Amino acid sequence: MEQSTSRGPGVKIPPPLLFLMPLLTGFIVQHFLPIHLVSGVGPANVLDVVGGLEIFIGVSLATWAVATFKRLRTPIIPIRPARTLAAEGPYKLTRNPMYVSFALVYLGITFVTNAFWPLLFLPEAIVLTYLLAIKLEEAYLSREFGDAYAEYCRRVRRWV
Repeated sequence: MEQSTSRGPGVKIPPPLLFLMPLLTGFIVQHFLPIHLVSGVGPANVLDVVGGLEIFIGVSLATWAVATFKRLRTPIIPIRPARTLAAEGPYKLTRNPMYVSFALVYLGITFVTNAFWPLLFLPEAIVLTYLLAIKLEEAYLSREFGDAYAEYCRRVRRWV
């Protein structure tokens, strides 16, 4: 489905920064007030494996989402207008596979580093992403693609 000559969703802050800012804030607090998620070598090793898997799955999901956008010849950057409604590949599973992938990588990093404070800031990243990116993108896609987007939203959940 082709789109009109719109200017895009109007997202002002690059979504990766919406995850990076709380993550870095958490690590700054972690530096001055270190609290670990688990103690002991065994639990820490399990946390490394789980975190590593989350990072791998997150990066894989993001790669799949980017490849889908490229195949559809629609911009990845949410400041540019969409040329096509992406409803295939990972977009059949979630309306926001890139944001899900950012959250998985974020969670994986907190596990691998065994750091409490960054984990505490993950909900902030998710709320910021919803308020400053997803709401704008959804309103834009609704205007641009109308009933097709409404039907897509009925079939596919926002996150998972």
